[in-house]
Amino acid sequence: MALRPADRLPVGGSNAAWPDHGLPAVTARRALPSRVPPRHRPRTCPEVDCVRDLLPERIVAAAEHRARQIGLGAERVLICADAITEEAYLTALAASLGTAYEALDDVPRAACPLSDDELIQAAAAGLLPLRRDGRLVWIVAPRCLTARRLADPQQPAPAWLKPFRLTSSAHLQHFISRHTQRALGRRASGALQRALPLFSNAPRKRGWRSKVAIALVVLADVFLGAVPAMAIGLFGTALCLIFLATAALRLWSAFLTEKPPKRARDIDDRALPIYTIICPLHREAAVVGDLVA
Repeated sequence: MALRPADRLPVGGSNAAWPDHGLPAVTARRALPSRVPPRHRPRTCPEVDCVRDLLPERIVAAAEHRARQIGLGAERVLICADAITEEAYLTALAASLGTAYEALDDVPRAACPLSDDELIQAAAAGLLPLRRDGRLVWIVAPRCLTARRLADPQQPAPAWLKPFRLTSSAHLQHFISRHTQRALGRRASGALQRALPLFSNAPRKRGWRSKVAIALVVLADVFLGAVPAMAIGLFGTALCLIFLATAALRLWSAFLTEKPPKRARDIDDRALPIYTIICPLHREAAVVGDLVA
């Protein structure tokens, strides 16, 4: 059954959105029979079957072609191309799968059985368990090819995933940031220091090296106060040894024969590596030609 113009999804603008978070339920049920393709006509991108009647055919075909080139779901191409909003697409996909779209706006923290750290990891995986009406419901934010696996009739959803609902990445991230502010703060301030301390400039705990250095400084101060003449003599001797070692290194390097540099050889352009240069330009169209040259 074809949809009336008033029932079609907003196309061509990221600001367009359905009221009440997407497609009305009655419209989704009326459009469902025409969206689901027959089983004897398998499609390479079943994840966009739910919006084939809502978008121009050429737009969907172009999204499928691009998805096959880059190895992502065609729905990601449509969303990134601003042909449809993620919320509107997931609402249509949820209606075609017989489930619902969950905005997570009114979900309390107690509904999620995970700890704060586990909740942050769940956001990265796009999978969130919630307790609703006394049972466990999985909230899925499709990533990569997740929507294709859910929409493919030849690959039914695993038993442990039922029941499930869909949500957008933005709503999932908003839910995580609203309920895990302390854990996010701890991760932002100390996660790099704990995982890769050499890459972190955070102040380190004083170990045995710091204690040894402090002990040597104190010992040198005491020694200088007790026998100043001997301490000054030892200090001068140490400086002379360092100077002599530096002079000897320079003399030794002067007698070394330096190998002549290798002559540069021409390399064919096809054998050279390819580099990508990202240069942000804002209102600088006049200098683009000179920059490329």
